[in-house]
Amino acid sequence: MKKRPPVPKPLWDDLYLLLITRWRKLMKLPLGPLKEIPAERLMTREFRTLVENVLAYKESKDISTPELLGAYLMYEWPLHYAQGLSLLQELPQKPSRVLDLGTLGAPFSLAALQHGATEVLAIGKDETALKYGADLSGHLGYPISIRPGDARFLRSLSLQGSWDLIILSYSLFRLFPSLEDQTAYINQLLPLLSADGHLLIVEDSETEVNRSFLKLRDEVARRKMSILAPCLWKGDCPALKHGSSPCFAQRPLVDKPFMIKEIQRAASINLNSLKMSYLILRSPLFTPPVLANNLYRIVSPAVSTFRGERYFLCGVAGKKTLGTTIQGDHPKHSKAFEYLKRGDVISIDEAVTLEDDMQITDKTLLQLKAPCDKPLL
Repeated sequence: MKKRPPVPKPLWDDLYLLLITRWRKLMKLPLGPLKEIPAERLMTREFRTLVENVLAYKESKDISTPELLGAYLMYEWPLHYAQGLSLLQELPQKPSRVLDLGTLGAPFSLAALQHGATEVLAIGKDETALKYGADLSGHLGYPISIRPGDARFLRSLSLQGSWDLIILSYSLFRLFPSLEDQTAYINQLLPLLSADGHLLIVEDSETEVNRSFLKLRDEVARRKMSILAPCLWKGDCPALKHGSSPCFAQRPLVDKPFMIKEIQRAASINLNSLKMSYLILRSPLFTPPVLANNLYRIVSPAVSTFRGERYFLCGVAGKKTLGTTIQGDHPKHSKAFEYLKRGDVISIDEAVTLEDDMQITDKTLLQLKAPCDKPLL
């Protein structure tokens, strides 16, 4: 792997110019630009049709018709692309060879190329969706290789060499409904990684899916597979002990596109950030470092209580809560408390601790070790 390039930004404007044309092609509508058919936006009747199809797609998660595939490309594909840009920032180095397995339209492949990958192969069963994804990426200046195939059967794919990054974005649960089969598949993939390679698994943040994902995380931890992110705690997931306690990532949706805003407004979709369940696993050839006991990841937004704002933490020492006794501005050595975000990794020393609750005092040292979208090590 090579040194990382600067953090890439979403290519929203160029992407939606392409998406609108592709959507009209799928829907067999005039492509424009004509005086009455703008190339950069949908007309009212087109937009209404799109919103209806987005709602149908969200209900079915099916892309077997042009209408549903078009809805996926116009709404969910860009959101998954943005997730990829954010999550891949957590890799310690940029990946060179990337394998995107079981994908629909390969949005994470575009994200990988923007992060500096030199070779990306996307494999999925739906050839039409793959071609549309490759077409979008190629026209944005990031060509990907695609191969129609069933990602469940690795031997039939004739994969050559090792991979710096293998991506399972919204595909593992679709390919393998059972926990046993999911874990077995991960075991097959890990030996395909280079010595400093990683496996990225992403699924939805919806409660039922998230709980299934946390059960997968527990099985991965029990089998001593090396987790890079987000989990610092290596025991059983504390969130699973409580029926209403999800644990997922939340990232800002940078410069949310106008089309996304309008679809969400018209469809009454309340989503102002990127939310997903994810794991990044290391290659079995890599020896993970020993983490200090004072490291914690913020796993909630700020929660208002009668004792002021508090955060839920999950770290090397397990699950904790964190609050402060300081009124007003914090001193320099704990100033970071005023700017914490969900997903940040912090270190805490000299806090007042009572069972699983920690309180910041004027003697507490709190440091930001890694922002939510950066690698810890």
